[in-house]
Amino acid sequence: MFFTVLTYLVIGLLAVFGLFYIVLEARFFRALGSVRVGNSDVEPAPKVSILIAARNEAAGIRETLDSVLAQDYRGEWDVWVADDRSDDETPAILAEYAAKNPRLHVLTIKEIPEGVSPKKHALSLLIEACEGEILCLTDADCLVKPTWVTGITAEFEPGIELVAGHSYIPTIPGKSSVLICMQAIETLIYRVAGTAGLAMRLPLTSTGNNLAYRKSFFKSVHGFDNVIKIQSGDDDLLMQKLAADRPWAMRYCIAESTFVTTNGKETLKELWEQRKRWASKTIYYTPKIVFVLSMVFLFLTMQCIAAVLSPFSFEIFIATIIAFVAKCVGDLVLILRGLRIFRQEHLLKWCIPVEFIHAPFTVLAVLFGLFGRFKWK
Repeated sequence: MFFTVLTYLVIGLLAVFGLFYIVLEARFFRALGSVRVGNSDVEPAPKVSILIAARNEAAGIRETLDSVLAQDYRGEWDVWVADDRSDDETPAILAEYAAKNPRLHVLTIKEIPEGVSPKKHALSLLIEACEGEILCLTDADCLVKPTWVTGITAEFEPGIELVAGHSYIPTIPGKSSVLICMQAIETLIYRVAGTAGLAMRLPLTSTGNNLAYRKSFFKSVHGFDNVIKIQSGDDDLLMQKLAADRPWAMRYCIAESTFVTTNGKETLKELWEQRKRWASKTIYYTPKIVFVLSMVFLFLTMQCIAAVLSPFSFEIFIATIIAFVAKCVGDLVLILRGLRIFRQEHLLKWCIPVEFIHAPFTVLAVLFGLFGRFKWK
């Protein structure tokens, strides 16, 4: 009797949450069809400040600086880097570049207040120090194109306060590891969801390595006040402040000239810590977004529970297969549109392998992120 009730309960919950998931994907697919490239051409061109928070980035910061200092932007622009208590060669590299490039300004952080997010603290100091009207943010291990700032500023049409840019993990056919390739397609899935969400005025996710907003907006919402102690979320938590009263004032940039490359994690341990960190901030999202993400999480959780119980019940086994196939079809249809938008069709072959680990990996990352600890430099 108990197992019969359990069987109907599992199948029923799987059906309810699965239906929500498929409807959400259908809305995402429709929303992706409405995204477009911005066309702002105001005179004079707004002054731009590029902001980078760096801590122990000696391994790759030269390449990052070379890329951001090569911008073709026609207006005034400069670069501000916060050296956040680095104890490697980062300070020496920054001093070397600053001596040769008058556009580059270095802000040195010796200590931070107890309990605050180091990155949010660094960004707050940079924003206070710089004079740019538009702030373009990236990370110290990323590469941007010379057209990056020009493309991003074109998105700031009248009324737009924040632009979420696209970043991706580059792969080399035949050379990139399986872990890197699977991260590349998983990261793209997050970007597709973020793009569709903004098109629906539902800011689900963003990335701090390619983000831009007006300094006046940052000041108007009092910056990172109320979220400064949360370690992660310097991007989407800020974006949701804007969504609270001006959801129409943000957009996702799909111009290829603005795409940023970022490095994937080389080990499972590093990837695991990153995903836990990403998940840890979701409880601080707005109620509407928490509801949407909770429904998706519950569907993935029910998939895992059903998979565990399927050897003991033929009915649950069939329901598990149907739910998995339906999710795969919905994901592939959505991802195909995303692959075309972001010119990454070569990643299609990695979609199915990711489907097999997506549910259990996401569920565990969320649980450990919310109730456990994560490591961050």
